[in-house]
Order: sequence, then structure tokens, then C-alpha cells
Amino acid sequence: MVRKGFRDIEEYFLQAEAKRLQQKVVKRPLPKKESRENLINQIKNLNEKLKGKDRKIKELFKEIAELRNQLEVLKREKELLEEKRKELERVDEYKRSIDSLREEVAKLKGELAEKEKQIESLKSKEVPKARVELFIEVALGSVSELAGGRNNLKVLFSKRFRKDMVKEVAVRPFLFDSFISALSRIDSTSRLLKRDSKHDIYRIRVTSPYGEYRAIYLKMDSNTIKFVRFGQRDSIYQELDASGWSFD
Repeated sequence: MVRKGFRDIEEYFLQAEAKRLQQKVVKRPLPKKESRENLINQIKNLNEKLKGKDRKIKELFKEIAELRNQLEVLKREKELLEEKRKELERVDEYKRSIDSLREEVAKLKGELAEKEKQIESLKSKEVPKARVELFIEVALGSVSELAGGRNNLKVLFSKRFRKDMVKEVAVRPFLFDSFISALSRIDSTSRLLKRDSKHDIYRIRVTSPYGEYRAIYLKMDSNTIKFVRFGQRDSIYQELDASGWSFD
């Protein structure tokens, strides 16, 4: 009797638990099944989104390509600007060189003007003729001795040559130095002018601060020369033409 009572109680609780579990299962909402149309719509939406993404990607690639082109253009412009900058630097350097040369030219012009003033001043100061004659006499004597000692060449000077030299040196003091310089280079400054029945006639080119001069000499023999005329280049030839190249 007691056992039956326990069994009834046990069955009661088991049935109650089973019923409770069944009710819990019934109350849990079942997942909704997607309809075919909904799935198709979702797929379409995804495709549209993908198309949009694809267009965006293409646009981005296009923009990247344009930016690369712009970058190349800017790079080239930068190179051109760098070349222009270097050209401007070279131009500035040339300008500085030109300015430096101009300054040097101006300085040389100033020095030349000063030298010309000195020359003009010396030209205006005529040395007393007696002193010049003495100087020329002594100097030409020394030249004869020096030439004879060095080259076994006998150098003579006519009275007319001495007179011409005194006349010129009296107003142009540096002219005698120019003559000595030309005489020391007689191999390069001398040239045959003409020959006559007696002598070969030569000239020495004398370049001086006062202009071009000529010293005329006769070749007496293989070891002897005689200077016979001295004067400015143009006037001395005119004089010789007028006299028929006579040195008597």
C-alpha cells in the first residue's frame, strides 16, 4: 500500500516534468525560414553593392593614374626649374666675371692715361741740345764697342745719323732706349730695302711709345755696318725718295 503510494507520487512528478519540458519546447520561437524572393533580393543587393565597389575601385585607380601623371609633370617641372636655376647661377657668374674684367679694364685705362700724361710731359720738356749731343756721342760710342766685342761686328754712325738721333731724343727721351732694344734684336728687326752699286741698304724697325721709327744702315762689308739715317717711318722714306736714296 505504501509502495503504491510512492509509485503514484513518482509518476506524478515525472509526468509533471515531462509536461513542463514539452511546454517549454512549444513556447521557444521557431526560426523563420527565408523565402526564395528574399534571398534573390539579398543577392541582388549584394551584386549592386559589389558593382558600386567595383566602380569606386576603378575610379580610385583612375585617380591614382592621374596623380602619377601629375607627379611626373611636377618632377619634370622641378628638373626644368633646377636647370633654370643653374643657368641663372652661370649667368650671375658671367656677370661677376664681366664686372671684374670691366674693373680691370678701367684700372688699366687709368694706368694708361697716367702713362700718356707722363709721356706728354716728357715730350714737352725738351732736353738741352748740348747735353743730348754729349749723351748721344757717348752712348753711340759705347754701342760700337759693345757690338764689336760681342759679334765681331763693327758698327759706325754717320754725322747725319747722329744729328737725326739728337733731334728726336731731345724731345722724346725714351726713343734712344727703343733704338738700342731694336739694335739688340737686329736679326729680327732688320730687313733689306734695296741694293745699289755700292751698298746693300737695310732698315731696323724701331717700335717706341712715340710711334714707329726706322734706322737706315748700309752694309759696308761682311763685318761692318754704318747707320746713316734715323726718323719716323713715313717721313724718312719720303725724304729718301726725294733724295734718290743718296747718302753722300
